Amino acid sequence: MTVTPEFVSALPDPDAFETLMLEYYTIMASKLSDAGGPQLSAADLARDTLTHMQELLPPDGRTLLAHDEAGRLIGCGVLRKVRPNAAELKRMFVRPEAQGLGLGRKLFEMRIDAAREMGCTTLYADTVKGNRAMLAMYERLGFDYIPRYPENANPPELDPYLVYLERHLT
Repeated sequence: MTVTPEFVSALPDPDAFETLMLEYYTIMASKLSDAGGPQLSAADLARDTLTHMQELLPPDGRTLLAHDEAGRLIGCGVLRKVRPNAAELKRMFVRPEAQGLGLGRKLFEMRIDAAREMGCTTLYADTVKGNRAMLAMYERLGFDYIPRYPENANPPELDPYLVYLERHLT
């Protein structure tokens, strides 16, 4: 499978992105529930992402989309600047049929490079406790576990079910 990841300044196909976000949030809502957290609506979370899309596009954000050779959206990751020298990695997802190709790592690395280009010296992230695939990737890429960071947009009620991470960029 040939995969083309690229940063976009606007969503080329908002419906395809919303469908991808629905898949992502269906999985994440299930992981949150499995960790003992509340049941959240994947559809509401996907719609909320589109409502706040401007925060995830230049100048203060970056949205990375990956398409296969047929032009189908198969993965994404976003970067949101939370202060002049810091950003957070959000909404990382690779569809199951594209997993195992190194796309996840590529999406991580491209967003880390973009954060550097944006002048960031610190990256933050969060994920659901027990999300071993994501936690393993963060660990391999040099992230450390930290308490909740102030700019995290998740409601504090979710803190018992989330893990927070930080990486200092050189």
